[in-house]
Amino acid sequence: MADDEFFIDTHRLDQVAVALGNVPGATLPKVRSAVQFNSNLVKQDWRKALAGNRYAPRVPFSITYSTIELPDAITSEIGAEKGTGKQGGVALLLEYGAPRKKLAPRAYGMHAVQDNLDDLEKGIRKAIEDGLAAVNL
Repeated sequence: MADDEFFIDTHRLDQVAVALGNVPGATLPKVRSAVQFNSNLVKQDWRKALAGNRYAPRVPFSITYSTIELPDAITSEIGAEKGTGKQGGVALLLEYGAPRKKLAPRAYGMHAVQDNLDDLEKGIRKAIEDGLAAVNL
């Protein structure tokens, strides 16, 4: 891999997604709760990493999350919201860098996700156990 490439290893997230595909629908509300809780942790950690930049003081507030519940899945998007006056574009610039400007990617969001991945796995495992217990399995 070249030094100027940016790579995120999603292997563990893919494993969690496969495991979620094999659980009964009764567990989805509990899984949704676990995903929302973890998404909030990631958001807070990402905001902390962005805090204190005197040139972009509103950048941390551009980091938001939303979850979507589908019939057989829960998804969460965590990231900078552009166009809100909260400097979301600056957050993306800091996250991914700008090679032509010689600005290296900082990957604050990626680190926040990785730092909270164990918590996500534990939360989902507990949600599945609780959901199965609720339907007597």
